[in-house]
Parts: sequence; C-alpha cells; structure tokens
Amino acid sequence: MRAGSPSRPMLLSAALAFGCSEAPAASRGAPPRYEALVELDAWSDVTRKDDPFVTARDAADDCVLSGFRFEPDQRWLEVDTGACNWVTLSAPARYAVDVGQLVRLRVSHYDLDAAAPTTAELRVRFGDCDAWSKSIEIPSPASVDEEELASPCALAEGAAAFFHVHNHGQNTYQLQALEVLR
Repeated sequence: MRAGSPSRPMLLSAALAFGCSEAPAASRGAPPRYEALVELDAWSDVTRKDDPFVTARDAADDCVLSGFRFEPDQRWLEVDTGACNWVTLSAPARYAVDVGQLVRLRVSHYDLDAAAPTTAELRVRFGDCDAWSKSIEIPSPASVDEEELASPCALAEGAAAFFHVHNHGQNTYQLQALEVLR
C-alpha cells in the first residue's frame, strides 16, 4: 500500500456510509414498478357519519353490517353484499400519490344477480377526490377487470384511501390490487 492512500477498511466504510443509502428505485436507476398503495389487510369499514359517499337520500339506509374480509390465500379483499348493499372501506396510503402518477387497480366479481336488472357502482377515492369509478350491469357474468390510470388526485402518505361498493342483490366483489407506480 502506498503511503497516504486510504486503507481497504476505510474505503469500505466510506462506501457503506455514502454509497449504499436506501434511495427510491427510480433514483437508483432501477425501472419503476407497481407497489401496493394500501395493504389489502389494512382496510376497515367506515361508519355512515364518516362515509364520504353517503348522500341525504342514502342516510336513511340504516344497514350497519359490512360484509368484508381479507382472504390471505387468494390475496384479495372480498366484499359480500348479502347483509348490506352498501359498503365503504378505508385504509391508509403507504405512499404519496401525485396528480398524473400511474395507479393500477384490479377488481373482480362472481356472477352478479338481482331481483330486477340494475347496476352496481364501485368507486375509489383518495381523500376527498374521486380517483376511479365503474358501473357494472346486473345481471352480469363473472369478470376480472384491471385498469391503469393517471391519478386525477393527489394523496399524501398516510392519508385515507376509500373503496366503495353500492350493489343491488346478494353479490360478491374482490379488490385484488390498488397499486401505484414508483
């Protein structure tokens, strides 16, 4: 070793201290990838008074049983509308979302049926901003829908994301993913 040159342990220490910090994938040169915006097992039901989808017309609906559960084997959140036609769930965002940032959503349902033809409404809201919605005709065959969209809303890390199902009849829906490109 030459006089005045740093030793191997010093170089290793410097590399560990300065070159190996945990930076976002994009800044490390890694391609961006989708990551769960919310953990599927973190969803909880929202009371009627705190439900951002309740209107004066809906307030009279006194249904208080939310039929939902995380299914670990299938890795999805299942919403069963047998006990209640209206379910709103909330979970904290793991990451911030900027307006225009890509978000991917995957929802599915089994065959949908009701006493008379109607529609179901599925919605996602970031805070107080509607990020996504879909109307599904009932009756309808089973389906898996994956959508990628530029978020129309900003969402702060830790802020509430909402998933809402307004259905007619006894049907089952699955939220399989709500992800953000990072």
